[in-house]
This record gives sequence, C-alpha cells and structure tokens, in this order.
Amino acid sequence: MILKSSNGYWATGITLRWMGPDRPGWAGHVDFHDDGFCDDNADGGEVSTEGILRSRYFVRDGDTVTGLRAVIDALIGDAARLGIAFGAHTGTPNLYYDGDSENAQFPPPNGWKEMLAAEAQRIGWESPYATQPA
Repeated sequence: MILKSSNGYWATGITLRWMGPDRPGWAGHVDFHDDGFCDDNADGGEVSTEGILRSRYFVRDGDTVTGLRAVIDALIGDAARLGIAFGAHTGTPNLYYDGDSENAQFPPPNGWKEMLAAEAQRIGWESPYATQPA
C-alpha cells in the first residue's frame, strides 16, 4: 500500500445496480484505492493496491427498509470498518448507477434517479443523476 496523503484506502462513492422485475433487489460495490498513481517503487517496496467491496447478493425490500437503503448502509459501514474513506481525494462522495444506467444486463427501475437522489440526500452525499433546480 502506498500512503502519501491519507491513512488508508479511499473511494469516490458506491455503485449500485438493480435486478428485476422478476427478482427485484439491489446490489452495490465500492471500488477503493490507495494513494499510489503510476509511481510504484519495487526497491522501496511501494506497490499500489486497490480492491472491491461488494454486496454478496441482491437485497430485496424488507417490511420497513428498502433493499437500496440496506445495501448502501451495509457498504458504508463495512467500508468504515476496513478504513476506506469516501471522498477523501474527490470531495463529496456519490451514489452511482452501474454503467450510468446503460448496462443492458441491469437496467434501472423506473424512478431510479429520484431513488438515488433521495438516498444521497439522506446520507449527505451527491448523485450525478439528480436534476438541478432551474
């Protein structure tokens, strides 16, 4: 791990995908990185590393909590336990949709932009798909 400006790994946000309509549920992942960028040093033992933290399954809505919220909260909690900081190098973290909604294997549900915007607001993050007031 290369440490230069942080104490560990960092991520820009969480990427989400929806499986439906026959098997409705949400899944997500966090791509995380260390501070290295094209500057590995074999002699100094500095080798940049990265990883992915992901939900294992698609999560259906519960009686009181949506699958979307459950996945987001689980990934944020587990990332914190692993020392992954959101937005450390990029500012406010974001909630993204897989392939910006253009992944034909996981098309988003109706109202997905509003869902991600509402969740982003709830946790103090941003969503690049939220419509801005005129």
